Amino acid sequence: MDVITRLRKRRRGGSGRNMLALALLLPALLYVLAVTFYPALYALQVSLHDTTYFTIGRFVGLKHYLRFLSEPDGRNNILRSLIYMGASVAIALPLGLFLAMLLNKPIRFRVFFRGAIIVPWLISQIATALLWGWLVNPQYGPIPYLLLQVSGVQLGLLADPYQAMATLVAANVWRSFPLPTLLFLAALQAVPQDMLDAAVVDGATGLRRFWYVIFPVIRNTALIAFILLTLHYFNMVTLPLVLTGGGPVGATDVMTLRIFREGFSFYRLDIASAVAMVVFALNIVFSLVYVKILRAEPLY
Repeated sequence: MDVITRLRKRRRGGSGRNMLALALLLPALLYVLAVTFYPALYALQVSLHDTTYFTIGRFVGLKHYLRFLSEPDGRNNILRSLIYMGASVAIALPLGLFLAMLLNKPIRFRVFFRGAIIVPWLISQIATALLWGWLVNPQYGPIPYLLLQVSGVQLGLLADPYQAMATLVAANVWRSFPLPTLLFLAALQAVPQDMLDAAVVDGATGLRRFWYVIFPVIRNTALIAFILLTLHYFNMVTLPLVLTGGGPVGATDVMTLRIFREGFSFYRLDIASAVAMVVFALNIVFSLVYVKILRAEPLY
């Protein structure tokens, strides 16, 4: 009987702790519902109706989705978003790995460089856009001046479609490369030094040491950095808006800019909501693919 009584008391105590935990989590859950799920459901409702400014009109089904996906501007928005995201990740990830491996070596002023390298990440997207707008200004910017001295050609980096996208990617990489650098730098601390020493004794070259000793340890970190950068770039709006505004001739007009322009410049909330739901759906697809890859990857 004493054992049964103690078990009942434990169950009652565990139930009380569970209720306390739920009560403590309730404000956070309500906050998530308020700022995430409700706006998403409201945007879905708006995207299925015609709107006049902020007034929801008649139900039109998938009309706005089909319009966005079928028009040339909509396909251009999707293509520019993928180019912007893909090019930024393709540069920022290897750059972060290279700098992390460099800062992991016993170089002079290593502590200073480790602290200074995070500075671009602390700068806001607006400040980054204004800074790079000055750097590439064709009249007084230092970058066009240096290119003029080297090539003899005056370049308008934000006036040419290809150069504008390249400039936008460069500004984005400059601001965001500290994130993968710090992640890789932390992961490199877990690489066993005895394994590296053994690889050196066995005569393994630097590339072979990286591929067979270092990379298996930092592989999961590389995947996580890839996920974070991809989602961050795909949903970015402030930097492209301030630096290029989507121009020239739509060369940098990513989907997030289309949402901002349709919603806050033209007050076409139906189209803006439809594009936002397309972005939301693509984010879900990316996340599901990443989760599946993470589950398939072995942990070290």
